[in-house]
Amino acid sequence: MRNRINAAMEALSRILQEKTTDRGKATSILEDTYRKRAIQPLRGKAWPNDIWDKEMATLYVIAKYALMLNEENPELFHKLFNYEETLEEAANTILEKSPEDARKIVLFLLGGQIDDNTVARLLRVLTTKVVTGFEDEDKLIKLLQLLPKVFPEQEQTVRKYARFYIALRVAQSIAMREIRSRIAKEAFKQALAARIGLPRIMPDDEYIAFIATNVFEVPRKKLSRILGVKERGKNSAAGS
Repeated sequence: MRNRINAAMEALSRILQEKTTDRGKATSILEDTYRKRAIQPLRGKAWPNDIWDKEMATLYVIAKYALMLNEENPELFHKLFNYEETLEEAANTILEKSPEDARKIVLFLLGGQIDDNTVARLLRVLTTKVVTGFEDEDKLIKLLQLLPKVFPEQEQTVRKYARFYIALRVAQSIAMREIRSRIAKEAFKQALAARIGLPRIMPDDEYIAFIATNVFEVPRKKLSRILGVKERGKNSAAGS
């Protein structure tokens, strides 16, 4: 994650130098910085049209928790990251209130409705905090467990996201050399899925390999030993 954090720092530095308060321009700066460094946004196999706007969650986390930009330059911070602030407030509401109260408050915060994209982006903010080291994983696991109780109509979306998160964390642990064997990989994956406790959330090894290769730049040769996937060239950045 060091390269990603450094890229976020670089993008934020440019945003501050140019005194950018337009989110669209800030997103373009983020994309330009990542592409120059050959860094991909946090993602699964999909490459949605709003992927770079979603990756603004990384800038938000670094700006707030590493640079304290919300205190140093609150006007710029709030203009750029109002949506992420709202999503984080919604997440904290779900964690702290009863399901009934949380639903009412979150719907109020989000304009009266919530769809699968909003749920995924809400989870993304906390996920980014976890993978960059600014939040404990237990908090995200609790959120994954509570969301289907607050928004039962979004249970499938939550399970799909949980599957992505497990794959992301396994891939990250391989990149960090915390996982060095197939046995360790399987133990880690099974343990995390059990902690989350939702049905049908186990990612397959090819999905893990895709994230490890594209997001964390782990060589396929290394993955072939740990995951048992075939060694081949790096996947396209615009995978579906």
